This record gives sequence, structure tokens and C-alpha cells, in this order.
Amino acid sequence: MPDRAGTISMRYGGTPGLVLPGGGARAAYQVGVLKALASLVDGQCVPFRTIAGVSAGAINARTIAEKADDFAGGVEKLERLWTGMASGDVFTMEYSALQGFLSRSAKPVSLLNNAPLRELLNRASEPPGALARQLDNGRLDGLAVTASNYSTGEATTFFQARPELVAWHTRRRHSVATEIRVEHLMASSALPLLFPAEKVGEEYFVDGSLRMTQPLSPVIKMGADRILVIGVRNESQTAHDVERPGIAEIAGYTLDSLFSENLNTDIERMEETNQLIDSIPFWRRRKLRKRAIRVMVIRPSEDLRVVAASHSVMMPRGARLFLRTVGGWGHEWRMPSYLLFEGRFAQALIDLGYRDGLKLRPAVQDFFA
Repeated sequence: MPDRAGTISMRYGGTPGLVLPGGGARAAYQVGVLKALASLVDGQCVPFRTIAGVSAGAINARTIAEKADDFAGGVEKLERLWTGMASGDVFTMEYSALQGFLSRSAKPVSLLNNAPLRELLNRASEPPGALARQLDNGRLDGLAVTASNYSTGEATTFFQARPELVAWHTRRRHSVATEIRVEHLMASSALPLLFPAEKVGEEYFVDGSLRMTQPLSPVIKMGADRILVIGVRNESQTAHDVERPGIAEIAGYTLDSLFSENLNTDIERMEETNQLIDSIPFWRRRKLRKRAIRVMVIRPSEDLRVVAASHSVMMPRGARLFLRTVGGWGHEWRMPSYLLFEGRFAQALIDLGYRDGLKLRPAVQDFFA
């Protein structure tokens, strides 16, 4: 219930989890929603026991987890990171597939070079052992980051959690208990075709959204029974009239599907499972060890493609030329919305997420009540 300061006191049963799906530059929207939550919830610590992220959402997830004892501070750090960012801090046109095609000594590995992102993440990382201390102090139960294993075709979830949480293995889904490092974030956010595959150990990985058919699974495996998901796509977005789509438009459409469709399918599956569980008598439910998993989803109230279009001029000239060359400029703005790693665009998304989060105060209160 609201306290005298207007915040929401967290008096809940069960274990709340947070899921942050991928979305490239769109993931700045998640920071705005988290900022709203930090202003609403009563308590300095992060209000979630388990956190899972994929792709750019994994970067947000680790920052929040490492600052679990200072939720507002973690959100402020993320806001500084995103609003101080430029496209050159994430990728360059230093080499491209075209150069690979023209070279006889090397094969093309990606369209863009994301080496600057590694440097950015290394600079933004907390001191070694930060996440382990949060786990040891009981501020958090676990953090999970998912990438797609190119060798096995599995979704591999790297997780760092309390000692009693053991690895899980199901069909096409595999988990590895490890210390979450920058290489895992690079693997999870290696956008197919755009960024090169990341080597972790002896295997190569690409963006986690590619093989992650059940994005809610990691936080459930770590004990969550109520889940907050912060998506990055407005589900009522309007269609754009285009002629035959170009390469970049198809690529943007593919990214849109990767980041959103598996999530939507998993949420629908969870709702159907909950209805089935609710129909089972309580005594039998306990015997079968079945429980309903409550899911709350917050999505942008505006089409982020439209927001990207109004900020597109901020993209570096080389990136604009690249997008024009492959047909991704000036039409539906899907691809630019994923690659527009510019501070002013990020600020616009953060502001939108903050407004959306505040508007949902009653639902947030109910979620934590």
C-alpha cells in the first residue's frame, strides 16, 4: 500500500523476478520503466529476487543486479550509460561484409564491428566480485544471461546464483553456472549478421533471442513465481506502406520477430498453463508441486519506430550511408530503431518508459502487494 511518502510498500508473498528482453538501442526504454519503479517502490534494494536478460536487456540486467543494494543508484548508472552513449561507442564501420567479400584471405563475419561495445562494457563494469557480494549478502538470488550456441543450436543460459540453485537442462535449452562477465554480455547481444559471433570458452555464441523460445524460463528456474517483463515493442503499432522490402527492412523485421514473438508466445503459454493449474484442486496442486506464475508486462505506449524517425539525423553519416545502401533508411525505420545508439534517442525512450511506468502505478502496486 502507499506510504506517507507516496511510494509503494513491498509486502508480497512469493518471489518476484524481472525479465529484460533484447531490443538493441530500444532497450533504453527499459531504463525509463525501471526509473519509474525506483521512484514507486518502498525500499533501497532492488525489488526482485531473480533477474534475467537477453541481448541489450542482458546489459541492463547485470547493471541492476550488481547494484542490488542500491536500486535507484543502479538505475541512475544505466541512465548515464545510455544517455552518454554514441553509436561509435557500440559499433564502427571499420570493416564490413563487403570488405570480406573483396578479400581473398578472410571471410566476412559481420556487417558491423562491435569492438567499441566491449570497451564500453569493461569501463561500465563494477569492481570484480560485485555481483557475488550481492548474492552473499542475500540481496539477490540470481542473475541469468542467455546466448545462442552456434555449435549446438541450443539456448545457453549463463547464470550466477546462490549455491543451492543448480543448473538445468531441457530440450534445446542448456544452462551453465558461472561468473557473469563482459564476454557473456557480448555473446548475448551479438545481433545476427550485424555483429560477429562471440567466443566463450571453446564455442561461439550469437544473440540469445535467436534460440530462446521461453524467455520467462530462467527466472522461473531460479525460483520466481511472479514476473515483471519490460518489452520494447508497441503491440498496436501501425503498418507502413512500402514496396518490395529491401535487405535492411527484412533484417529489421527479423529482429522485431526475434525480440518479441518468442516472448509473446511464452506469455500466452504461461497464461494457458495458469488457467489449467487454477482448475486443479488445491490439494492436488500441492501434491503435483504445480504453481501459477503471475506475469505482468509493460510495453511502450508509442511506436518506437516513429521515435527513431524523429531522431534519425543523429546517426553518424557512415551508418546512415550503410542503411541507405542496404535499403533501411527512410521507410519504416525498424532497423534504425535498433541501431540508433545515440544519447538523445535514448533519453527520449527513457522519458517514455518513465511516463509509462508511472501511469501503471496501480498495476505495479498490485504486482508487489
